[in-house]
Amino acid sequence: MDNKTLLDQFKDLLARSKDWATLELEYAKLSAAEKLTLLAGLACTGAVCLLFGITALIMFGISLAFLFKEILGFALSFLAAGGCILVLLGIIYAFKEKIIINPIAKIITKILLK
Repeated sequence: MDNKTLLDQFKDLLARSKDWATLELEYAKLSAAEKLTLLAGLACTGAVCLLFGITALIMFGISLAFLFKEILGFALSFLAAGGCILVLLGIIYAFKEKIIINPIAKIITKILLK
């Protein structure tokens, strides 16, 4: 039989509970730091991709305008290229739920619920 009194057992239980709570708090902090780091990395990657995507869109628009220049003339070729880009943006806006919002939501929930 154990010679510990009920008070000693309670003190032991209290000390172990404090240790457990401290470890759980540390785990929660590390888990939150990991998730915030992943989200920050995702945001930086998205910003860089957006920057390069806008640059590429500008370059493609100018190239398209110079391609149309042979057919329409200089001023109308830039208007036609701008119109093509507006049509592309309209298509993206129409399908924004499927091609932008849902994938981002899946990635964020995957990170947060991991």
